Amino acid sequence: MNSNERDSYLTVFREYRAPELKISGSRFIPIIIPVATKQEAESALKRIRKEFYDATHHCYAYRLGINGEYSRAADDGEPAGTAGRPILTILQGAELTNVLCVATRYFGGTKLGTGGLARAYSETARLAVEGAGKHEIFLTETFTLGCSYEELAPLERLLAQYDIRPSRSDFGDKVSLTVHVRRSLADKFSSEITEKFYGKVIITTLE
Repeated sequence: MNSNERDSYLTVFREYRAPELKISGSRFIPIIIPVATKQEAESALKRIRKEFYDATHHCYAYRLGINGEYSRAADDGEPAGTAGRPILTILQGAELTNVLCVATRYFGGTKLGTGGLARAYSETARLAVEGAGKHEIFLTETFTLGCSYEELAPLERLLAQYDIRPSRSDFGDKVSLTVHVRRSLADKFSSEITEKFYGKVIITTLE
C-alpha cells in the first residue's frame, strides 16, 4: 500500500435527527444518514420527503467515496447557493463521507434573505453533524490463515498484537482462520507471518 494512500474514512454510525432549529417562525429539521451509494442516498431522500410530505423544502447534500470524490448538493427551490452548498461545506469541513445530510424546512412566513438562509442551513447541518458524531471506518485486506493445532497458540498471540479477531474459524484436521487486517498494516502482517512461522502458517489473500 502506498504510504500516502488513505485506509480509513469518517462517516456517521447511524441515522440521526437533531432537535429542530427555529428561526423567525421557520422550522428546520436536521437529519444525517450514512449511505454507501448514490442509489442509497436517493432512496433515503425519497423516504424523508414522504415522511415530511407537507414541508416547504428538503435541501440536502451528500458525499460518497473514500475521499468524498463524488458529491451533490441541492437547494430544492431555495435561492441558488443558499442551502445545498452550505450543507455540503459543513460535511466537507467535518471530513465526512458516505453520508447524506437533509435540512427539511417548514416556512414560517418571514423571509430570511440569502445570507440568513445560508446561515440557517449551515447551522442545521452543523447540528446534525455534531449530534451524530464521527465514526471511523477502516479499509481492510482479508486473509485466510491455515496452521496445525500446535501453531494455533503462537498465531493467536500474534493476532492479538495486531488487535485482530478472526471473523471465521474452522477446526478440522487443521485450523483455518479468516482475518481482516487494516490495509496500512497488511504488508507488515503478511511478512511477519512468513518470517515467524517459517511456512508452518499458510497465508492466502482473499479478493
